[in-house]
Amino acid sequence: MITVYFTDCALRFVPADTPSVEGQVIPESELTRAKVINFFQKYNTLTVLCADCSAAFSRFATEFVYVEAAGGVVENERGQVLLIFRRGRWDLPKGHIEAGEDALTAAIRETEEETGVKGLKFVAPLSNTLHAYNVYGKWEIKRTYWFAFSTTHSATTPQTEEDIVAVKWCDKAEVERCMTESYPTIRETIYEYQHRG
Repeated sequence: MITVYFTDCALRFVPADTPSVEGQVIPESELTRAKVINFFQKYNTLTVLCADCSAAFSRFATEFVYVEAAGGVVENERGQVLLIFRRGRWDLPKGHIEAGEDALTAAIRETEEETGVKGLKFVAPLSNTLHAYNVYGKWEIKRTYWFAFSTTHSATTPQTEEDIVAVKWCDKAEVERCMTESYPTIRETIYEYQHRG
């Protein structure tokens, strides 16, 4: 299954032989950006049944500018996780992968820039997420590669020019509370981080 989030709505590409599906089903033949956005006026979840989910997603993605980003879930020695508050929601630090940069390097750079936290040590790769958004009249699909990090450095400095108003170390209970004011992609990444092997 491939899921693309449009803020709080989800477009899911699932194999055609899936026995039961969530949300409103739309035929692959009718899959366009305009129709999806229109359907999201009524439904939070749309499902496309496909013979080949990767091919169906690739065709759909041609209607967007494709962007790659990377970010991190950082844990300190007290078991607290680093969250940022940006544009009214709790988020994880992340940003665009620059030319010539690999995803891990970008994740470290962006996390350090956005939070001020230094000394990140790579722990494990996490999965990646997809979300679509309209920036100044241009639709983009962003794939974000996520990584788990640890650090013994606790000092934080929010990158205010990126609209980050707070950087906070959160215990597990605080993370759960903050996730009620977050994005589905972030909740998904935190869940994976907390339940990784």
